[in-house]
Parts: sequence; C-alpha cells; structure tokens
Amino acid sequence: MQHLCPISTLSIGRLIHLLLICSVLLISLTPEPAHPVHAATAQLCEQPWSVPNTNLKDQTVFEFAGMYYIASISSSASDPRGGETTFAYARTADFCSWEQLGSVLGVGAPGAADDTALWAPYVLPVGGTFYMFYAGVNRNMAQSIMLATSTNPADPLSWVKQGVVFQPNHPAMVYPGPTSWSDARDPMVLPYNNRYYMYYTALDTSGGIVGQAVADTVNGPWQDLGATLNVDASTRSESPFVVPYNGNFYLYTNDQGGTTNGEVWRSAPSPFGPWQSPVTEPFGWADDFYQVGTMWYASYVIGDGTAIGFTPILWNTTTSPASPQLTWRILLPDITKK
Repeated sequence: MQHLCPISTLSIGRLIHLLLICSVLLISLTPEPAHPVHAATAQLCEQPWSVPNTNLKDQTVFEFAGMYYIASISSSASDPRGGETTFAYARTADFCSWEQLGSVLGVGAPGAADDTALWAPYVLPVGGTFYMFYAGVNRNMAQSIMLATSTNPADPLSWVKQGVVFQPNHPAMVYPGPTSWSDARDPMVLPYNNRYYMYYTALDTSGGIVGQAVADTVNGPWQDLGATLNVDASTRSESPFVVPYNGNFYLYTNDQGGTTNGEVWRSAPSPFGPWQSPVTEPFGWADDFYQVGTMWYASYVIGDGTAIGFTPILWNTTTSPASPQLTWRILLPDITKK
C-alpha cells in the first residue's frame, strides 16, 4: 500500500507540521455521507419558528426560489382566541434561522365571507402560481373555503384574494349557511391522476367528517364528493392532511372527543379510502407535511401555540403497509384547540 504521508527521520517540529498536513489531507479524502434531503437543507436543524407575543397554529410550509416559507393562523398570546385576522409569515433557507416577513392577507370588508377570521392556510404550487386555500369566517361563524394566489410569494403583498371557491353541498351535509355557524374549514389539496382533490372538515347528519371535493383545475370549479371519512357522532376531525408513500396514503387528523382523541393517522390503498382504524400519533397536533427532496417532514404546533416545530418522518417498512413514525418533539400543555 502506498503511504499518503511517508515519514523519515525528521525533527520533532517538522514531524508535527507534517502530521498536521497529513490530517488535513486524510479528512479531505474521506467521502461525505449520503444525505437524503435537498442540498439547500443538508444542515437541517429543525429550529422551531415563533413570533413574539403571538400564538401560532394550523400552518403550511412550501418552497420558493430555494427558500422555505411558512404561513400560520396568528392570534394574541394574551388572548389565544383573539385576533386570527391575518396569517403570520416567515421564511428560512435551512430551518435553523428564520426571517420574519410580517403577515399576509387580512380579513375582508364587512359582509365578506372572511370579514371576521382567517383559518388554516394551505399552499400548493402549480405551474409557477402559488395557490393558498384557507377558511374564511364571517361574523356569524359561517365558514367557506377561499383562495388567494401569488406568483412571487417572497413579497407578502403579492397575495391576491380570489374569493370563495367551495362550500359543502352534498346530500348529508349540515351547513345552514352564512347566517349561523356552518362548518367548512382546514382545506388541503392533493394532486392525483391529473385531478385535484380537496380534503376539508365539516359536519354531516351522522357527525363529524373529513369531506372530499374534486376539480379538474386547481382553482375549480369544485364538486363536493361528500365524506371520505366518517367518525362517530361525538367526534370532530380537524386539520386533515394526506401523505402519499410507496403506493399507500396516510390521512392525518386531529380528532376531538369520542373514541379517538388527539392526533391520529389512518392508511388506505387510495386517496379515497377505505381508511383503516386510527393509529395514535403521540406527539403534537395540527400536523402539516412537506417534502424536502425525497424526505417527508412534519410541521406541528408546540404546546399552546408558542411555536411551530419541525421533524422528519421515518418509515417502518417492517409493517404492511409501512408505518409513519415522527421523531421526538418538544411538547407543552395544549390549550388552544378549536
């Protein structure tokens, strides 16, 4: 074997100097370990995002021009149910440090479908345009799925409201309309087989549901397909998100009351179900997911909304189908679930 650093009779000083050179050389020849994430986040440190004096929840993460952006419901830390009139907004290159960008959107004029609150943003990029679906809430707590778009999300002022795009209208729905509390919130949109499927939470005559709507284009029109998941009459499922992996689909929800309570996931062989029995996810709530290269990551609400945390999904492939596993996360008491 040829030696990288042949050593002959040397003075102690020169020997030490030569050893230092050899050390640098050997380190430079050591191959870097393979990393499964996007190069821009090879040093992903998963530093939680927070905004001073603000509670955060129901967030969305997306990528634009090498940066990762986050938008979230925001409310006063001193009054967790106060506010929710705009979305907090920030970005990061590496999930280690965050640049606060202020806020995006805001409640509409009196009489608008979103004149009281904005809930649960979800951003989907399609063909250079970024589509932000969200729940608009009026003064009577009637909720509608609304849309805003941007072609340059680096500019918080670039988001333009497109109005109401969906309200539930399937036969078993319980949706009184704009004059009283009407459930239609927490939208998430999944592209599948050249169509778009919206998941939302609402109320049927049987109880809480995760509903599903379909459209040929991302901005609609949307056809309501009704419930893709029915839970028992005493349960409400919120914050749905469908993660596709290895030919299967995983529906995450935050279930409140009833036989399932807390963050759970259900698997299915298609995005339409049938969904298997729920599996408890012991960490956090309001999980939202995003991809970095080939890796899936979860964002989640920490405690009472003091911050949004981030963690990778690990997949246990010894089960059939594979089981998603979120790594250890910081937890604090939770007091702001709807």
